[in-house]
Amino acid sequence: MEFVQGFVNNQGVKIHYIDNDLMNTNTTPLLICPGLSESAEDYVNLMSRINNRRCVAFSFRGRGKSGSPKSGYTLEQHIKDIDSVAKGLGFDKFCIMGISRGVSYELGYAVSNSESLKGIIVDEYPPEHKKMPNGWAKESMDFYDEHCDSISITYDVLKGIEDESEQIYFAKKLENITCPALILKGELEESLVSSDDIVNYVDNLGSKSIRVEKFKKAGHDIQFGDFEGLVKVMNEYLKSID
Repeated sequence: MEFVQGFVNNQGVKIHYIDNDLMNTNTTPLLICPGLSESAEDYVNLMSRINNRRCVAFSFRGRGKSGSPKSGYTLEQHIKDIDSVAKGLGFDKFCIMGISRGVSYELGYAVSNSESLKGIIVDEYPPEHKKMPNGWAKESMDFYDEHCDSISITYDVLKGIEDESEQIYFAKKLENITCPALILKGELEESLVSSDDIVNYVDNLGSKSIRVEKFKKAGHDIQFGDFEGLVKVMNEYLKSID
């Protein structure tokens, strides 16, 4: 499968995307919002396994090939990154998928743009946008330097996220999301989603159809822990919302 790469402009910040360019299908397109330090490139393998539909993954500001402004790392600015890609690529009635901290940006977008969504996939994150404590950026960078061969985020960007983050709980706003929802949870100890978080989603989402899938072989990174299981579940769900 060949992929097309490009950029959209979000108020002077270039946002990089990778597109499988499957335009002429009657299936629901998928827009992927990567996790905290991830980029669009991290989801090429997954996109190559999603059946017969347009798939786009993008890199949030400060990640991958996207622009890295000195400031502008609030929740709202990340939501605008999503909006700029969706509008720039002509997405209408699509499914959105958020992974890890990408979920908080995804939820921020979805609660105000539910009319644009045919589906929402929540991958391994509670329904909140977390305030990062002092020193979090340095600890994160030290971890990446020790455990990762390459990363798509710099210390300056992490510090910007730390400084501009705020604690926001989405529970009371989830009723605005009315499209079918798929919630993904790893079962190993690295998971960031508790049983209470699942209840929070199920009790508060406005969706009439909520599917919860748990992955026994995976922790927080489901794509790494059970790639084939993830592909199977996603294709089943996406077919169900077409």
